[in-house]
Amino acid sequence: MDIDPSGKAVRECYIGTYGSSAQRATEKRTIPRHWSRGWAAAKENGTLYFPMGNYAIHPVKVPSHVTLLGNSAWGEGEPSKPDSLGHTRLTALSGEARALLDLDACMGTRLIGLTLDGKNLGTKMHGIYSCHGGVEQNNCYEDCLICNFSGSGMKMDWVWVFAVRRCRITNNRLYGIDVDRGYDGWVIDNNIVKNGLWGINAGPGMVCYTANTVAQNLEGGLLADDTQNINVTGNSFRNNGGPGILIRNSRACAVSGNTVLGNGAAKGERGSCGLSVQDSVGITIVGNTISEGGPLKGGPQVPEIGLEARGLEDCTITGNTLYRSARREWLKTSENQRSVIANNTGSLAV
Repeated sequence: MDIDPSGKAVRECYIGTYGSSAQRATEKRTIPRHWSRGWAAAKENGTLYFPMGNYAIHPVKVPSHVTLLGNSAWGEGEPSKPDSLGHTRLTALSGEARALLDLDACMGTRLIGLTLDGKNLGTKMHGIYSCHGGVEQNNCYEDCLICNFSGSGMKMDWVWVFAVRRCRITNNRLYGIDVDRGYDGWVIDNNIVKNGLWGINAGPGMVCYTANTVAQNLEGGLLADDTQNINVTGNSFRNNGGPGILIRNSRACAVSGNTVLGNGAAKGERGSCGLSVQDSVGITIVGNTISEGGPLKGGPQVPEIGLEARGLEDCTITGNTLYRSARREWLKTSENQRSVIANNTGSLAV
């Protein structure tokens, strides 16, 4: 089928590697000849270009050293609106797999300008899955829209050397980005919104989270639980259901220069906090701005507590501005040892 420029037609390019042998045999017979040649070329360290269109695919195991390239052109509207979905869309036909695009043990692979739409199929199927194969990966994900997956938008089990840049990750049932463990990674300039759990689950490893917008995720913005060595700098955390940033049971992390606005207001007293650091060692929280958020329903979003610090050792929390950051306490501290908590300014939203 030729591609309809309006995007209404669906070119069914069955390149799945999951499912029954009978299903795979059927898929092999339905692959268009030009598509087969393109995929074969991509397997030989090449680039597979997707022209404008909506491609219905089964889950795929992506090989190393290839580039999958599309026309992004997605917007920031709801994924249900066609003009927000981009010009190159890979739409899931089935959900019985780990991920729509599986990059397990991949090296040197790039995904650029694609929309991945999971259609909420299956249970815990991710948009992208990645895990190292014992070597540095150097994988890159750019200008992609990843939406409507029953799992996380991106699931990274243990990744070495990677970059996620200029992507929009939204309306996924679990996390937007779930990094179980990562080293030498950049998550930069992304829009991570309206996911079912946290926008970012930041596992241990030397990963920088920089210049992202993380907003309206149900459980919170960024969760760092039992992690270490992450750097969270220059992000906007806005109107998330729980804390904009929650660090607990963690070590040697830096959080600086973020704006944390209107987070945690939807929670009860227990989770109603803009930024919370708990039971951790060697954490630096410097130069952040914590304040009320813009109105969603019923007026400005203001949590009970602006910044919470408890059970800390050898930590520094200084130079933060908490203007109109809370209804009850703009700074709450308890049970901290050998820590500097000073020169923070704030006020209540009254």
